[in-house]
Amino acid sequence: MTASAHKPTQPFRRFTRHLMQTPIYLALIVGSAISIFPFVWMLLTSFKERNQAISLPMRWLPDPWTLQNYIDIWRGIDLGRNFANSVIVALAVTALMLVTCSMAGYAFAKKQFWGKEALFTLLIGTMTIPGFVMLVPLFLLIISLGWYDELVGVIIPFSAGVFGIFLLRQFISTIPDELLDAARMDGASELDIWWRIVIPLCKPALATLAIFTFQGNWNAFLWPLILLDSKDKWTLMLALVRFNQDIPMQVEWARLMAGVTVAVLPLMLIFLLLQRYFFRGITLGAVKG
Repeated sequence: MTASAHKPTQPFRRFTRHLMQTPIYLALIVGSAISIFPFVWMLLTSFKERNQAISLPMRWLPDPWTLQNYIDIWRGIDLGRNFANSVIVALAVTALMLVTCSMAGYAFAKKQFWGKEALFTLLIGTMTIPGFVMLVPLFLLIISLGWYDELVGVIIPFSAGVFGIFLLRQFISTIPDELLDAARMDGASELDIWWRIVIPLCKPALATLAIFTFQGNWNAFLWPLILLDSKDKWTLMLALVRFNQDIPMQVEWARLMAGVTVAVLPLMLIFLLLQRYFFRGITLGAVKG
């Protein structure tokens, strides 16, 4: 009697639980729609004619659809070379960042040396320094090294970062010391331990850092603007801005959206390839001390 009396309440409880979660689902749907709106507008505008891109009220669908904006961007800038420069810079900085930060993170997490805590505290403290403060001394250093108007000058200054060291240090701290000690007993060197044990176990954190680093350097504008003068050295973002400046007294929104669409595609591809590791890295390594 008691069991049968409880049975009708189970569907009701399930319905009540879903009903209480409805505002959360609605908020997520609204937030997702707001987030995706600029990307949809960007993509559709890239296929519009110039007058349609600035018409009021706003017209969502192009009429007619045209690829002329992509053709104009291809002809207006050296798209292939600029795209390749961005790929070289973003991939090189990302690769160097993963190597340097994983090595430093391993040292801070698992090695004992004099002044370790003080040095780590000092590194974390540098995160409070605004990046603009470092532009002038960094520029003078690049000039003294002869790297002005060279891609190496865009790559090397950002090949290591405090955030990456902190992220990897937090993640590597979760690796059992017994695993590393067993490898040492088998005759593995510290470099072997880093490459064969630490790196494979840190894939989520490495993927997280890779996404942030690639995105930041792919979208970088200020430092390439300061350092790169030759057109054949321009990155894609710098070339797009310079292309728009070559057209006086107006903004060619349709052409600009076509260029931005091309620029966004690699970021979307990188995220889709690494999203599984990205979410694991955010939820695990970044919150453990």
